Amino acid sequence: MSTDHKTLTEAAKEIGVSPVTLRRWFLTKKVGEVGRDRNNWRIFSDDDLVRIRKYATRVTHPEEK
Repeated sequence: MSTDHKTLTEAAKEIGVSPVTLRRWFLTKKVGEVGRDRNNWRIFSDDDLVRIRKYATRVTHPEEK
């Protein structure tokens, strides 16, 4: 795996949510899926982090539209 990709735990920490919350957002289709590695683990690119962070900000700070 390339070093410019992050694991779910790393991505959640960077976005500012728990890994459980991030996983739930995928399962409930609140955010679109990300790539997977050869073991089928989610891998997050910088673009994925930007996209998901926008959703997280909207959800945690709804007055900032």
